[in-house]
Amino acid sequence: MEKTNFSIINLLNIVTLCVTMLFIFQIYFLKKKSKANTFFSMYLFNIVIILVFFLVLDLKFEMTAYALVPFLLLAVLSIGPMLWIYVKLVIGEELKQLKKHLYIPITFGLVSLILISIDLIIADVKTSLFIRQIIIYIVLSGLTAVFILQSGYYYFLSLKLYKEHIKSLGETFSYTEKVNLSWFKLLIYGYLFFILGLIASHIVDDSISYFLFYIILLTYVIYSGYNGLKQDPLFDKIKINNINKIQEDNNPEYFKELRTKLLIKMDEEKLFLNSSITIHSLANELNSNNKYVSQLINNDLSKNFVMFINEYRIREAKKLLLDEANSNITIESIGYDSGFKSKSAFNRVFKQFTSQTPTQFKQLHKQ
Repeated sequence: MEKTNFSIINLLNIVTLCVTMLFIFQIYFLKKKSKANTFFSMYLFNIVIILVFFLVLDLKFEMTAYALVPFLLLAVLSIGPMLWIYVKLVIGEELKQLKKHLYIPITFGLVSLILISIDLIIADVKTSLFIRQIIIYIVLSGLTAVFILQSGYYYFLSLKLYKEHIKSLGETFSYTEKVNLSWFKLLIYGYLFFILGLIASHIVDDSISYFLFYIILLTYVIYSGYNGLKQDPLFDKIKINNINKIQEDNNPEYFKELRTKLLIKMDEEKLFLNSSITIHSLANELNSNNKYVSQLINNDLSKNFVMFINEYRIREAKKLLLDEANSNITIESIGYDSGFKSKSAFNRVFKQFTSQTPTQFKQLHKQ
Protein backbone atom coordinates (compact mmCIF):
# COMPACT_ATOMS: atom_id res chain seq x y z
CA MET A 1 0.00 0.00 0.00
CA GLU A 2 1.33 3.44 -0.94
CA LYS A 3 2.32 5.63 1.99
CA THR A 4 0.61 9.00 2.45
CA ASN A 5 2.74 11.86 3.78
CA PHE A 6 0.90 15.17 4.18
CA SER A 7 2.75 18.48 4.30
CA ILE A 8 1.85 22.15 4.54
CA ILE A 9 2.05 22.27 0.73
CA ASN A 10 -0.51 19.48 0.43
CA LEU A 11 -2.81 21.27 2.87
CA LEU A 12 -2.53 24.49 0.85
CA ASN A 13 -3.39 22.50 -2.27
CA ILE A 14 -6.46 21.03 -0.54
CA VAL A 15 -7.58 24.45 0.75
CA THR A 16 -7.27 25.87 -2.78
CA LEU A 17 -9.22 22.88 -4.12
CA CYS A 18 -12.04 23.40 -1.62
CA VAL A 19 -12.24 27.15 -2.29
CA THR A 20 -12.31 26.58 -6.06
CA MET A 21 -15.06 23.94 -5.77
CA LEU A 22 -17.06 26.28 -3.53
CA PHE A 23 -16.97 28.98 -6.20
CA ILE A 24 -17.92 26.43 -8.87
CA PHE A 25 -20.95 25.40 -6.82
CA GLN A 26 -22.03 29.01 -6.26
CA ILE A 27 -21.54 30.12 -9.87
CA TYR A 28 -23.02 27.05 -11.55
CA PHE A 29 -25.83 26.10 -9.17
CA LEU A 30 -26.78 29.24 -7.23
CA LYS A 31 -26.26 31.97 -9.82
CA LYS A 32 -28.63 32.60 -12.71
CA LYS A 33 -28.03 30.12 -15.53
CA SER A 34 -26.12 31.47 -18.51
CA LYS A 35 -23.56 30.16 -20.98
CA ALA A 36 -20.98 32.56 -19.55
CA ASN A 37 -21.41 31.19 -16.03
CA THR A 38 -21.27 27.62 -17.32
CA PHE A 39 -17.96 28.20 -19.10
CA PHE A 40 -16.47 30.05 -16.15
CA SER A 41 -17.42 27.10 -13.94
CA MET A 42 -15.69 24.81 -16.45
CA TYR A 43 -12.64 27.10 -16.38
CA LEU A 44 -12.46 26.73 -12.60
CA PHE A 45 -13.10 22.98 -12.87
CA ASN A 46 -10.02 22.65 -15.07
CA ILE A 47 -8.03 24.21 -12.23
CA VAL A 48 -9.54 21.61 -9.88
CA ILE A 49 -8.43 18.74 -12.15
CA ILE A 50 -4.89 20.09 -12.37
CA LEU A 51 -4.68 20.57 -8.60
CA VAL A 52 -6.01 17.06 -7.97
CA PHE A 53 -3.40 15.58 -10.30
CA PHE A 54 -0.48 17.32 -8.59
CA LEU A 55 -1.86 16.54 -5.14
CA VAL A 56 -2.03 12.84 -6.03
CA LEU A 57 1.47 13.04 -7.52
CA ASP A 58 2.86 14.80 -4.43
CA LEU A 59 1.31 12.14 -2.19
CA LYS A 60 3.17 9.56 -4.31
CA PHE A 61 0.10 7.72 -5.57
CA GLU A 62 1.98 7.18 -8.80
CA MET A 63 -0.39 4.73 -10.49
CA THR A 64 -3.37 6.96 -9.72
CA ALA A 65 -1.50 9.96 -11.11
CA TYR A 66 -0.65 7.90 -14.21
CA ALA A 67 -4.33 7.10 -14.74
CA LEU A 68 -5.18 10.81 -14.37
CA VAL A 69 -2.76 11.94 -17.11
CA PRO A 70 -5.49 12.11 -19.84
CA PHE A 71 -7.59 14.39 -17.61
CA LEU A 72 -4.55 16.54 -16.86
CA LEU A 73 -3.89 17.02 -20.57
CA LEU A 74 -7.55 17.76 -21.24
CA ALA A 75 -7.66 20.33 -18.42
CA VAL A 76 -4.35 22.05 -19.22
CA LEU A 77 -5.14 22.37 -22.93
CA SER A 78 -8.78 23.42 -22.29
CA ILE A 79 -8.08 26.22 -19.85
CA GLY A 80 -7.03 28.73 -22.55
CA PRO A 81 -10.04 28.16 -24.83
CA MET A 82 -12.41 28.19 -21.83
CA LEU A 83 -11.08 31.55 -20.69
CA TRP A 84 -11.39 33.05 -24.18
CA ILE A 85 -14.94 31.68 -24.58
CA TYR A 86 -15.92 33.15 -21.19
CA VAL A 87 -14.57 36.60 -22.09
CA LYS A 88 -16.36 36.40 -25.45
CA LEU A 89 -19.68 35.46 -23.83
CA VAL A 90 -19.53 38.17 -21.17
CA ILE A 91 -18.96 41.01 -23.64
CA GLY A 92 -21.74 39.72 -25.91
CA GLU A 93 -19.72 38.39 -28.84
CA GLU A 94 -21.34 35.69 -30.96
CA LEU A 95 -19.86 32.20 -30.68
CA LYS A 96 -19.21 30.39 -33.93
CA GLN A 97 -17.75 26.92 -34.48
CA LEU A 98 -17.19 26.45 -30.77
CA LYS A 99 -16.19 22.78 -31.05
CA LYS A 100 -13.11 23.47 -33.15
CA HIS A 101 -11.49 25.26 -30.20
CA LEU A 102 -11.66 22.05 -28.17
CA TYR A 103 -10.29 19.68 -30.82
CA ILE A 104 -6.71 19.84 -29.50
CA PRO A 105 -7.45 19.13 -25.81
CA ILE A 106 -9.97 16.40 -26.69
CA THR A 107 -7.53 14.75 -29.09
CA PHE A 108 -4.68 14.72 -26.55
CA GLY A 109 -7.01 13.51 -23.81
CA LEU A 110 -8.54 10.70 -25.89
CA VAL A 111 -5.27 9.43 -27.37
CA SER A 112 -3.56 9.32 -23.97
CA LEU A 113 -6.65 7.69 -22.40
CA ILE A 114 -6.66 4.94 -25.03
CA LEU A 115 -2.93 4.30 -24.67
CA ILE A 116 -3.02 4.22 -20.87
CA SER A 117 -6.05 1.92 -20.91
CA ILE A 118 -4.19 -0.49 -23.23
CA ASP A 119 -1.09 -0.27 -21.03
CA LEU A 120 -3.07 -1.15 -17.90
CA ILE A 121 -4.75 -4.10 -19.60
CA ILE A 122 -1.89 -5.82 -21.46
CA ALA A 123 0.65 -8.02 -19.66
CA ASP A 124 3.52 -7.81 -22.15
CA VAL A 125 6.36 -5.80 -20.57
CA LYS A 126 8.01 -4.70 -23.83
CA THR A 127 4.74 -3.44 -25.28
CA SER A 128 3.95 -1.67 -22.01
CA LEU A 129 7.34 0.08 -22.02
CA PHE A 130 6.83 1.13 -25.64
CA ILE A 131 3.37 2.55 -24.91
CA ARG A 132 4.67 4.42 -21.87
CA GLN A 133 7.42 5.95 -23.98
CA ILE A 134 4.78 7.23 -26.42
CA ILE A 135 2.72 8.60 -23.54
CA ILE A 136 5.76 10.45 -22.21
CA TYR A 137 6.27 12.11 -25.61
CA ILE A 138 2.56 13.02 -25.77
CA VAL A 139 2.61 14.53 -22.27
CA LEU A 140 5.84 16.44 -22.85
CA SER A 141 4.70 17.83 -26.20
CA GLY A 142 1.24 18.65 -24.81
CA LEU A 143 2.53 20.45 -21.72
CA THR A 144 5.33 22.30 -23.51
CA ALA A 145 5.17 23.16 -27.22
CA VAL A 146 1.44 22.70 -27.76
CA PHE A 147 0.49 24.43 -24.52
CA ILE A 148 2.84 27.37 -25.10
CA LEU A 149 1.64 27.93 -28.67
CA GLN A 150 -2.01 27.47 -27.73
CA SER A 151 -1.73 29.71 -24.64
CA GLY A 152 -0.08 32.45 -26.66
CA TYR A 153 -2.88 32.25 -29.22
CA TYR A 154 -5.77 32.43 -26.72
CA TYR A 155 -3.90 34.91 -24.54
CA PHE A 156 -3.69 37.21 -27.58
CA LEU A 157 -7.36 36.64 -28.51
CA SER A 158 -8.56 37.29 -24.95
CA LEU A 159 -6.56 40.50 -24.59
CA LYS A 160 -7.70 41.66 -28.02
CA LEU A 161 -11.35 41.10 -27.06
CA TYR A 162 -10.85 42.97 -23.80
CA LYS A 163 -9.15 45.95 -25.49
CA GLU A 164 -11.84 46.13 -28.18
CA HIS A 165 -14.47 46.14 -25.45
CA ILE A 166 -12.72 49.00 -23.60
CA LYS A 167 -12.62 51.03 -26.83
CA SER A 168 -16.33 50.50 -27.42
CA LEU A 169 -17.49 51.50 -23.91
CA GLY A 170 -18.25 55.10 -24.81
CA GLU A 171 -20.20 54.01 -27.89
CA THR A 172 -22.31 51.43 -26.07
CA PHE A 173 -22.80 52.15 -22.36
CA SER A 174 -23.85 55.19 -20.38
CA TYR A 175 -22.05 53.93 -17.26
CA THR A 176 -18.88 52.03 -16.38
CA GLU A 177 -19.87 50.08 -13.26
CA LYS A 178 -19.52 46.32 -13.92
CA VAL A 179 -18.97 46.86 -17.65
CA ASN A 180 -15.36 48.08 -17.77
CA LEU A 181 -14.33 44.50 -16.84
CA SER A 182 -11.08 45.72 -15.28
CA TRP A 183 -10.76 42.45 -13.35
CA PHE A 184 -10.44 40.60 -16.67
CA LYS A 185 -6.83 41.76 -16.98
CA LEU A 186 -5.77 39.80 -13.91
CA LEU A 187 -7.95 36.87 -14.94
CA ILE A 188 -6.22 36.70 -18.33
CA TYR A 189 -2.68 37.23 -17.02
CA GLY A 190 -3.27 34.87 -14.12
CA TYR A 191 -4.18 31.79 -16.11
CA LEU A 192 -0.80 31.82 -17.87
CA PHE A 193 0.96 32.19 -14.53
CA PHE A 194 -1.10 29.35 -13.08
CA ILE A 195 -0.02 26.67 -15.54
CA LEU A 196 3.58 27.78 -15.99
CA GLY A 197 4.02 28.34 -12.26
CA LEU A 198 2.58 24.96 -11.36
CA ILE A 199 4.84 23.12 -13.76
CA ALA A 200 7.88 25.23 -12.82
CA SER A 201 7.36 24.71 -9.09
CA HIS A 202 7.37 20.94 -9.57
CA ILE A 203 10.48 21.09 -11.75
CA VAL A 204 12.34 23.20 -9.17
CA ASP A 205 10.95 20.94 -6.42
CA ASP A 206 11.60 23.47 -3.68
CA SER A 207 9.27 23.80 -0.67
CA ILE A 208 9.45 27.61 -0.63
CA SER A 209 8.52 27.88 -4.33
CA TYR A 210 5.62 25.46 -3.74
CA PHE A 211 4.40 27.48 -0.77
CA LEU A 212 4.57 30.83 -2.56
CA PHE A 213 2.91 29.42 -5.64
CA TYR A 214 -0.09 27.97 -3.80
CA ILE A 215 -0.56 31.14 -1.76
CA ILE A 216 -0.61 33.23 -4.94
CA LEU A 217 -2.88 30.68 -6.66
CA LEU A 218 -5.31 30.71 -3.73
CA THR A 219 -5.42 34.52 -3.93
CA TYR A 220 -6.03 34.31 -7.69
CA VAL A 221 -8.88 31.80 -7.27
CA ILE A 222 -10.55 33.90 -4.56
CA TYR A 223 -10.21 37.09 -6.62
CA SER A 224 -11.43 35.46 -9.85
CA GLY A 225 -14.23 33.50 -8.18
CA TYR A 226 -15.51 36.55 -6.28
CA ASN A 227 -15.58 38.69 -9.44
CA GLY A 228 -17.07 35.82 -11.45
CA LEU A 229 -19.93 35.68 -8.93
CA LYS A 230 -20.63 39.40 -9.39
CA GLN A 231 -20.16 39.46 -13.17
CA ASP A 232 -23.15 38.97 -15.47
CA PRO A 233 -23.20 38.86 -19.28
CA LEU A 234 -23.45 42.46 -20.42
CA PHE A 235 -26.22 41.89 -22.98
CA ASP A 236 -28.02 38.96 -21.38
CA LYS A 237 -31.44 40.60 -21.37
CA ILE A 238 -31.13 42.75 -24.48
CA LYS A 239 -32.83 41.84 -27.71
CA ILE A 240 -31.90 44.08 -30.59
CA ASN A 241 -34.64 44.86 -33.04
CA ASN A 242 -34.07 44.52 -36.76
CA ILE A 243 -35.45 47.27 -38.94
CA ASN A 244 -36.76 46.91 -42.46
CA LYS A 245 -34.24 45.92 -45.06
CA ILE A 246 -34.19 49.37 -46.62
CA GLN A 247 -30.73 50.80 -47.10
CA GLU A 248 -31.05 53.42 -44.36
CA ASP A 249 -27.30 54.10 -44.52
CA ASN A 250 -27.91 56.51 -47.38
CA ASN A 251 -31.44 57.56 -46.53
CA PRO A 252 -31.45 61.17 -45.17
CA GLU A 253 -35.20 61.06 -44.49
CA TYR A 254 -34.81 58.04 -42.26
CA PHE A 255 -32.11 59.72 -40.17
CA LYS A 256 -34.10 62.93 -39.97
CA GLU A 257 -37.09 61.03 -38.62
CA LEU A 258 -34.86 59.00 -36.28
CA ARG A 259 -33.31 62.20 -34.88
CA THR A 260 -36.74 63.66 -34.17
CA LYS A 261 -37.84 60.48 -32.38
CA LEU A 262 -34.59 60.36 -30.41
CA LEU A 263 -34.85 63.95 -29.14
CA ILE A 264 -38.51 63.52 -28.21
CA LYS A 265 -37.69 60.36 -26.25
CA MET A 266 -34.87 62.15 -24.42
CA ASP A 267 -36.65 65.47 -23.74
CA GLU A 268 -40.15 64.20 -22.93
CA GLU A 269 -39.67 60.67 -21.64
CA LYS A 270 -36.24 61.35 -20.12
CA LEU A 271 -34.76 57.97 -21.03
CA PHE A 272 -31.40 59.16 -19.70
CA LEU A 273 -32.76 58.74 -16.15
CA ASN A 274 -32.42 55.00 -16.64
CA SER A 275 -28.96 54.43 -15.13
CA SER A 276 -28.54 51.19 -17.11
CA ILE A 277 -29.42 52.57 -20.54
CA THR A 278 -27.21 51.33 -23.41
CA ILE A 279 -27.11 52.02 -27.13
CA HIS A 280 -28.95 48.72 -27.62
CA SER A 281 -31.81 49.47 -25.23
CA LEU A 282 -32.13 52.98 -26.70
CA ALA A 283 -32.31 51.50 -30.21
CA ASN A 284 -35.11 49.21 -29.05
CA GLU A 285 -37.02 52.19 -27.67
CA LEU A 286 -36.73 53.84 -31.08
CA ASN A 287 -37.63 50.62 -32.90
CA SER A 288 -34.36 50.92 -34.74
CA ASN A 289 -30.93 49.33 -34.82
CA ASN A 290 -27.99 50.24 -32.61
CA LYS A 291 -25.84 50.75 -35.71
CA TYR A 292 -28.08 53.56 -37.01
CA VAL A 293 -28.64 55.17 -33.62
CA SER A 294 -24.89 55.20 -33.03
CA GLN A 295 -24.31 56.59 -36.52
CA LEU A 296 -26.85 59.36 -35.88
CA ILE A 297 -25.30 60.36 -32.54
CA ASN A 298 -21.73 60.22 -33.86
CA ASN A 299 -22.23 61.95 -37.20
CA ASP A 300 -25.26 64.19 -36.81
CA LEU A 301 -24.80 65.18 -33.17
CA SER A 302 -20.97 64.98 -33.21
CA LYS A 303 -20.50 63.06 -29.97
CA ASN A 304 -20.34 59.52 -28.72
CA PHE A 305 -23.16 57.76 -26.88
CA VAL A 306 -21.92 58.24 -23.32
CA MET A 307 -21.30 61.96 -23.92
CA PHE A 308 -24.77 62.34 -25.43
CA ILE A 309 -26.47 60.69 -22.43
CA ASN A 310 -24.35 62.43 -19.82
CA GLU A 311 -25.10 65.87 -21.26
CA TYR A 312 -28.77 65.27 -20.47
CA ARG A 313 -27.94 63.91 -17.03
CA ILE A 314 -25.76 66.88 -16.10
CA ARG A 315 -28.43 69.28 -17.37
CA GLU A 316 -30.96 67.49 -15.14
CA ALA A 317 -28.56 67.49 -12.19
CA LYS A 318 -27.99 71.24 -12.49
CA LYS A 319 -31.75 71.86 -12.36
CA LEU A 320 -32.11 69.65 -9.29
CA LEU A 321 -29.14 71.27 -7.55
CA LEU A 322 -30.50 74.78 -8.08
CA ASP A 323 -34.05 73.91 -7.08
CA GLU A 324 -34.74 75.24 -3.57
CA ALA A 325 -37.17 72.38 -2.99
CA ASN A 326 -34.18 70.03 -3.03
CA SER A 327 -32.15 71.93 -0.43
CA ASN A 328 -32.38 69.05 2.05
CA ILE A 329 -31.64 66.33 -0.50
CA THR A 330 -28.10 64.92 -0.54
CA ILE A 331 -25.75 65.26 -3.47
CA GLU A 332 -25.71 61.47 -3.78
CA SER A 333 -29.51 61.34 -4.10
CA ILE A 334 -29.48 64.04 -6.76
CA GLY A 335 -26.91 61.98 -8.65
CA TYR A 336 -29.19 58.93 -8.57
CA ASP A 337 -32.19 61.07 -9.56
CA SER A 338 -30.22 62.33 -12.57
CA GLY A 339 -29.49 58.82 -13.86
CA PHE A 340 -26.09 58.04 -12.36
CA LYS A 341 -25.34 54.69 -10.78
CA SER A 342 -23.07 55.98 -8.02
CA LYS A 343 -21.92 59.10 -6.23
CA SER A 344 -18.37 58.69 -7.56
CA ALA A 345 -19.61 58.48 -11.17
CA PHE A 346 -21.79 61.55 -10.64
CA ASN A 347 -18.91 63.60 -9.21
CA ARG A 348 -16.49 62.50 -11.92
CA VAL A 349 -18.81 63.26 -14.85
CA PHE A 350 -20.12 66.51 -13.33
CA LYS A 351 -16.55 67.80 -12.94
CA GLN A 352 -15.74 66.67 -16.47
CA PHE A 353 -18.58 68.83 -17.85
CA THR A 354 -18.41 71.84 -15.51
CA SER A 355 -14.86 71.82 -14.01
CA GLN A 356 -16.61 71.83 -10.63
CA THR A 357 -17.90 69.21 -8.23
CA PRO A 358 -21.69 69.19 -7.63
CA THR A 359 -21.08 70.63 -4.15
CA GLN A 360 -18.95 73.49 -5.51
CA PHE A 361 -21.54 74.21 -8.21
CA LYS A 362 -24.36 74.35 -5.64
CA GLN A 363 -22.42 76.61 -3.25
CA LEU A 364 -21.31 78.98 -6.03
CA HIS A 365 -24.86 79.51 -7.31
CA LYS A 366 -26.24 80.07 -3.81
CA GLN A 367 -24.14 83.21 -3.43
